[in-house]
Amino acid sequence: MLASRAVAGGAGSDAVGGAKVSVLRRPAVLGAVTAVVLCALAFAIAWQAAIWPLNQQSARALSRRAQLFWDLRISGDSFGAYQYMMEAYRRRVDPNGFARSGGIVVWTGAQVKKVTLDEKGGLVDVEIRYRVAKENAANIESSNEVRERWVLENGEWYRWPPEMGG
Repeated sequence: MLASRAVAGGAGSDAVGGAKVSVLRRPAVLGAVTAVVLCALAFAIAWQAAIWPLNQQSARALSRRAQLFWDLRISGDSFGAYQYMMEAYRRRVDPNGFARSGGIVVWTGAQVKKVTLDEKGGLVDVEIRYRVAKENAANIESSNEVRERWVLENGEWYRWPPEMGG
């Protein structure tokens, strides 16, 4: 008797309150919804990539670039950070001179806090954590918020050296 009910109900359907609901439709609907969500996500990523070159002069682009500079500097990649210095600085200071510019200060962290665009370029407020590389002060970490000048050169942001004023 159970076998006859299964056949009478039809393969792939359930009787729910007298109405037949296809079990096969549920995965199809779920698949269609998933496809729509994935297409929307792909479109959003493509749109962001398409307009990215147009946003290089934005505060957001400056914030990213300043954070990358400090991430490189803190990780010990002085040559990588050197590439973010403005061209006039790189003409007069070689990468080795830039690497030595920290002196006895060891940077331990940095976080971009605020970016302001103005007629000269941009100002970036950065909270820098550091310690002094001396025996009696080696374990004392301090932090300080500094304001850096960044300028646009050839469509990209470059750090203005603090010793050049700003």
